[in-house]
Amino acid sequence: MSITRTSVKPLFGFPVYHSRINKNKYDKKKILKPILDNFKKSELRDTWSADGFHNSKMHHSHSDNYNDEFEKPDYSSLIPIYKKEIEKYFKSMHTKPFKFEFKIVNYTCMTEGHYMASHIHTNCDFSAVHYLKFKDEPTVFRNTNDYSKFSSTIYPKIGKTFLADSMDNSWAFEYYKINTKEDDLVIFPAMLEHAVPEIKSGGTRVTIVFNIRIV
Repeated sequence: MSITRTSVKPLFGFPVYHSRINKNKYDKKKILKPILDNFKKSELRDTWSADGFHNSKMHHSHSDNYNDEFEKPDYSSLIPIYKKEIEKYFKSMHTKPFKFEFKIVNYTCMTEGHYMASHIHTNCDFSAVHYLKFKDEPTVFRNTNDYSKFSSTIYPKIGKTFLADSMDNSWAFEYYKINTKEDDLVIFPAMLEHAVPEIKSGGTRVTIVFNIRIV
């Protein structure tokens, strides 16, 4: 499904925003260059591998942002774009008036054989992934309803009847992959568990991650 307009749909009951960032509105090459240069220096960075729960294989700047060995990307051209997208997301929902703040927390750079363990985001209320360089390695979200894992056994007719390629049917499955393309942006509640399965294809996958906090 191609994105022709902004949409907010419930994923397992969670409001997930799916939009596309206009690459001509910011300096994409300027942001990508230091990330790809850093990746050439080391394909493995801040991999979480010391923690069994978060065992991952990737180049990840989250806990290593102040390492002088690596160049820091200049995200300044993206800040006003992200702010507008966040405002669109919240405008689509029924809320009281509120203020928010957001922060770009890291980038990830991955290639064949890399993966990221299932996790949630803490110290924030919503999270977002901007697919800066991307082929076909989607983020996988897990259904928080534990009974969804039985859609092929206890409830086989549900698993066979409802199509897994529609987000409207995500309630019926344990996992769901949002059909993302390069330049897409996905915003979701921070409590929604997600992962990147082992990448099987070549090329480089680059994402920028930011967190949103209600103040």
